[in-house]
Amino acid sequence: MPSSLLTKATLGTLGVGTVATGSIYLGKDLIVARNQKTKTSIEELIETVNPDKRFISRPGTSSHWRAVWSEYKKDNNVWNLAGLDTTTASSTEDAPQEFMDACDSKKEQEVLDKGDSLYSQVVKYCTRNTLVRDLINETEGKTLLTKGSDFATNQDWKTVWELYKQDNNGKNTDSWDIGSWSSNKDSSNVPDAFATKCGTKSEVEEYQLDQSNYLDVLKYCTKVG
Repeated sequence: MPSSLLTKATLGTLGVGTVATGSIYLGKDLIVARNQKTKTSIEELIETVNPDKRFISRPGTSSHWRAVWSEYKKDNNVWNLAGLDTTTASSTEDAPQEFMDACDSKKEQEVLDKGDSLYSQVVKYCTRNTLVRDLINETEGKTLLTKGSDFATNQDWKTVWELYKQDNNGKNTDSWDIGSWSSNKDSSNVPDAFATKCGTKSEVEEYQLDQSNYLDVLKYCTKVG
């Protein structure tokens, strides 16, 4: 074979080898890329994985903070927080600033998935169960009515009260059983029992938007805005 042809053949073979080798390396890169998982902040992950949970808001005097602080102390200071007395557990002790700060810091850390131990810890020590009022607050265009001093004659309250009466018209007992229905059903002013029931039902644990716990409060206890 002429030397020029031999050289071309050799170079051609090397070229194929180079391409093949390059394909192998490219293949490995693709495999590695496919196996890599994207980390997500614990705060964002809880929104999708645990819609039944909400982060506890301050101050640390709330019953929710007291409960999780008590649990944290029972678990022997797993975050190694310095300068805190974690030897005794009490459900009436306010959560200290350092503990709440730790929750704020750790919820911003990123993890691969819910299997990470830190994720489980943040859920346990920094969250509470989702309530109806949380869902209402997250519903665009709706505001939960509050029982102010003028609730009985407040127009927003009277609007939902009239709706409630219409939906219970002709019944011996109303759906919420607010009491004294035979007389309350004819009242134009909002009964105290009705406004109180709105407050009570807004504190019920619920995270699904298709449940009556949420839908009833949305209908009878909110205003536009």
